Amino acid sequence: MSKKYIYLLAFIIAASLFGIIYVQTLWMQDASDIKELEFNKQIKQAMTQVVNKLARDESTEQAALIRSQIKKQSTSNLPKELNRKPRYLNGNGSEGTNLDESFDISFRFQLQDKQISTTMLTFNEDSLIFSLNNQTPVSTRTSKFGPLTSAFLSIQDELNAKVEGKSEMLLNALFPKRSIDQRVDREKVDVMLMKALEDRGIILPFEFAVFDGKGKLALATTGYKPDESKIVYQKYLFPNDPHPEAHHINLYFAERPNFLMQSINLIIPSATFTLVMILTSIITILIILRQKKVDEIKNDFINNMTHEFKTPISTISLASQMLKDPSVAKTPKALQRMSSIIQDESKRLSFQVEKVLQMAIFEKGKAGLKIKKLDINQLIHNVSTNFKLKVENKNGEIVESLDAKNGDVYVDEVHFTNVIYNLFDNAFKYRKGTPILQVKTWNKNDGLVISIKDNGLGISKENLSRIFEKFYRVPTGNVHDVKGFGLGLAYVKKIVEDHGGTINAESEVNVGTKFEIFLPIKSTKEWKKNISCF
Repeated sequence: MSKKYIYLLAFIIAASLFGIIYVQTLWMQDASDIKELEFNKQIKQAMTQVVNKLARDESTEQAALIRSQIKKQSTSNLPKELNRKPRYLNGNGSEGTNLDESFDISFRFQLQDKQISTTMLTFNEDSLIFSLNNQTPVSTRTSKFGPLTSAFLSIQDELNAKVEGKSEMLLNALFPKRSIDQRVDREKVDVMLMKALEDRGIILPFEFAVFDGKGKLALATTGYKPDESKIVYQKYLFPNDPHPEAHHINLYFAERPNFLMQSINLIIPSATFTLVMILTSIITILIILRQKKVDEIKNDFINNMTHEFKTPISTISLASQMLKDPSVAKTPKALQRMSSIIQDESKRLSFQVEKVLQMAIFEKGKAGLKIKKLDINQLIHNVSTNFKLKVENKNGEIVESLDAKNGDVYVDEVHFTNVIYNLFDNAFKYRKGTPILQVKTWNKNDGLVISIKDNGLGISKENLSRIFEKFYRVPTGNVHDVKGFGLGLAYVKKIVEDHGGTINAESEVNVGTKFEIFLPIKSTKEWKKNISCF
């Protein structure tokens, strides 16, 4: 998979996660808005209930007051039209049964008005029937009906006007205007509001105030101090008054519920799962990128391995053909030369095969170590002696300072020999000019330190942290004369760690590189506990 598709996949995952977070945010916001609307609706219903209850209570009180006043007040001063008892009118215009005295006075007015307005007068002129409630102007009536009819209707208009005036006087006498603070009791409203809100599950501290028709504050709770941050609910009082005014009540809550935070029980698991998805996606992308890098390194490894195997195989094949060719002279010198070539190339091929086989170590836990007690100074000296021929061939030298007084450690001879050889070979391959290798040993903290330093090309800081990675090779620009699989230092690190030791590297470009290995000096019993293959 190319980087282009990996980046596209990463973009799609990121966009999908962003979309999920965005949708969840909208969903939680919508849920909060719905709860907010429901809360406002409950507040308005509670206020409506209180307003209606205040109106009903006042109507009941006024009805009782009117009944008592009617009993006490003499009816002698009222007009004859209002003095007599009201009656129902039957369909034929005859009077029906008298109304009970206990009926509401407003209903009495309606009946009296109905009695007067529905009284019919019949006048046989041009075969027309007219009602007394006709409101045609006098001038029109005179010109249309004649003087007698018009005069009679004018008398009826005057009678209606007097009745309406007396009715208004009676209303003002029975329903005198009072200020809003006389009609509303603050403690009563407070209790009614609290009860109405509690019935709807709202138990929050609130403040309210009542204003008159001119917007002047009439009464309020002691803590009523609204500001711009408060949402104030308003409801008009006594809207059914004969002469309604803009009396109203304002209410607000000192602390409103935060419906978004109340959804915390949903937010926490949602945020947790979203975070898990984000981390999983990031890890997946990193694994894909790392796997791609490993694939590229493996491809380079296969190419290098093919080249490394091809050269010795070709050389051995050519030497064997020369031995088989009868035209080639089989002198002792020629045979010695060809056998030497075959032997050297076979060793080279065997060494390359050994390196490839080292890969199997990385797929296991610990390497199959065959531990035995060895003098590490002697082991290093033997490797150094064998490697001197290659170094001296380039006019170089190996400087030994094996100063460890206690050099006896428990190691696997084969694997640890390969460790020292790989470090020497690595220093030789990346040499700069005449190779000079310095190898030292000394004791430190119940252990032994091995130091191998060269004067080679050095390694930059960005590459130094990766030199122990499997298949990794330090870039050399356009120079491709250094062959290898990128397994040497990874193998060295694994073997050292399997022996319970540590390895670190220090390097400076164009100056050289130094490797230090620390091996703890363990007893046979300690190795038996930790190494199952001992």
